[in-house]
Amino acid sequence: MDAATLEITNAAAPAKSGAAQQGWIRVEDLNVRFTSRDEEVLAIDNASIDVKPGEFVTIIGPSGCGKSTLLNVVAGFIKANDGRVTVDGVAVDGPSIQRGVVFQQYSLFPWLSVRKNVEFGLKMKGVGRSAREASARTLLGLAGLLAFENHYPDQLSGGMKQRVGIVRALATSPQVLLMDEPFGALDAQTRVVMQEILTNMWQRFRLSVLFITHDIDEAIFLSDRIYVMTARPGRIKAEIKVELPRPRTAEMTSSPAFLAYVQQLRQLIREESLAAMGTELRDGALGGFATEVGPGGACTIING
Repeated sequence: MDAATLEITNAAAPAKSGAAQQGWIRVEDLNVRFTSRDEEVLAIDNASIDVKPGEFVTIIGPSGCGKSTLLNVVAGFIKANDGRVTVDGVAVDGPSIQRGVVFQQYSLFPWLSVRKNVEFGLKMKGVGRSAREASARTLLGLAGLLAFENHYPDQLSGGMKQRVGIVRALATSPQVLLMDEPFGALDAQTRVVMQEILTNMWQRFRLSVLFITHDIDEAIFLSDRIYVMTARPGRIKAEIKVELPRPRTAEMTSSPAFLAYVQQLRQLIREESLAAMGTELRDGALGGFATEVGPGGACTIING
């Protein structure tokens, strides 16, 4: 990704304050249970969150805490056992074109060109060929991908594929955008650029975004608010309001205010990560790194 890409996305003017009137996500007293080997597992326990219209909200927590499960309930892919999930007051009872979803895996159709991938949802809605082509080309231009409209997914880098996935999700004008670790498979440099591209595009469209990540810096950089989940069963441990000015820039990540959020989140998540790994790690493994093994190697400890 080059400087031209950032220039294109920065050129998109932020939406006017109050422009977003739709996309209010409310999750109330959510419980999700799964059955594994005839044993019931409580994945999410009494979790409540909300995403106001036009707000960017992130959920972060240790692996296996139920972050993706919660997002999949909002998307309509999973049914909750208890609780209520609504978008603009309407109960979620299945997938909807009003809820765009972007996954970590590149979910593009390999047999379709970049533009045809973006047009796909519009075609399913019955939009005419010329209108959907114009919409797709406009969005690709905002993402810095217009020059690649006739390429196929296997000709693109990972970051470019994910940009196409985001644009495709935006093409149908959803009320909310649900993003499940969309940059998790990218290298560190590409990931940082993708964060800037996403926040610039979000400011342009002012959609409600629910974002899942393991990355603390990413959560702070992108979000208006951050929910921290506990180890399984996933509960909401903390809600943090990120009071950093927008537009966000890469320079902010070294500011005292940004680093204070990093420290706060790191402490919260470390507690839950240790809890998720069990008492054995808390009681022995971390202290064990100070043990002098000696010439006999690990067998000295294993065999006593």
